[in-house]
Amino acid sequence: MKEKLKQAEEILKKHNQKHIIHTLNKLKPEQQEEMINQILSIDFEELDELYELAERPVDIEVSELEPITALNPTILPKKEYDEYKAIGEEAVRGNKLAVVILAGGQGTRLRT
Repeated sequence: MKEKLKQAEEILKKHNQKHIIHTLNKLKPEQQEEMINQILSIDFEELDELYELAERPVDIEVSELEPITALNPTILPKKEYDEYKAIGEEAVRGNKLAVVILAGGQGTRLRT
């Protein structure tokens, strides 16, 4: 267990996650072991690469952007839902997916 703890601490230090070590050392032994196993199972190199990619500026032609319409998947018939899901999965596999993050609910709090 001590060797795994040392290995986990080295990984955390290498990837600028030293703040986690303090929490790790305060846990009960069984919790600590579980967290160590989770740390050792994470591919921190891949996370670093993904973070670096996310920080790069994206050069996109505005004319290529298309507006989207909202769709509530919870009210779709199963067959239609499955069709949309398949289309989405294909878009992900083909690197043709855009992510839209919307802050929702704000307008409802402004009503009197």
